[in-house]
Amino acid sequence: MAKCLITGHAGYIGSHVSEALKSLGHEVLGIDLQEGNDILLDLFNPEYQEFKPEYIFHLAAIPRVAYSMENPHEVLHNNIMTTLDVLEFARLNDTKRVIYSSSSSVRGNGAGPTSPYGASKLIPETLCENYSKVFGVDTVCLRYFNVYSKDQKADGPYATAVANWMKYIREGKSPFITGTGEQRRDMLHVHDAVAANIFCMHHNDDFNGNHYDVGTGNNISLNEMKEMVQEIDSSIKFDYISERPGDVMLTRANVDSLKALGFQTEISIEEGLKDCFTNLKGE
Repeated sequence: MAKCLITGHAGYIGSHVSEALKSLGHEVLGIDLQEGNDILLDLFNPEYQEFKPEYIFHLAAIPRVAYSMENPHEVLHNNIMTTLDVLEFARLNDTKRVIYSSSSSVRGNGAGPTSPYGASKLIPETLCENYSKVFGVDTVCLRYFNVYSKDQKADGPYATAVANWMKYIREGKSPFITGTGEQRRDMLHVHDAVAANIFCMHHNDDFNGNHYDVGTGNNISLNEMKEMVQEIDSSIKFDYISERPGDVMLTRANVDSLKALGFQTEISIEEGLKDCFTNLKGE
């Protein structure tokens, strides 16, 4: 069994990765700002140095496109510098592999990031590739698409439209859609996001800093999602509000590269959404 360090282990995806690793018998140590441990201040403390992780899962970040539009310096500084510290820590401690959680936001509408958040996830990909080529620290960058699940919290930093809709429906309120609702999303169930991390941990060959889309390879519009919800419960009505600055119109993963290595997602968008919204009012 391996020693695994997880940054952001108390967060949404990080907590799922942590539980999955523990269930497989791996030794897990986490570092998370929610618990008062700052990567930029605490990563090189003895507790983490002496642990000597074989694998680092770097999930910690300040997320949210909208927040980055209002606080670009904070988001860029944190997300870039924490990644640099993680890579340097890995270099000094002979870590076998760093698995970096990137985002589909790096692609924007196809021509690159449309927000500081997207840029803050893209620049670390370059750092990962550099540390692989220059220092021999094997790294891989996973570009998650829209991660969701039934247990996703609407007040969490990674909350999707799905999480917000579930919260509003539970509270007997009308859920809302931003913009026209024609924006399309590749919805990635958290089970598959975790599975991609575990797959990359166990993969025998070096990744050398390469990046991979992690999604279903399909997408669905918010309006189509609305129709699915209303098929489950026709009494649910939706409101439309103004679009969000920096929002992209279309996300869809190119799954060919990761599939060629032997990984593919298991949960379809339709299956995952049905699980989220069926019997929701009865919870």
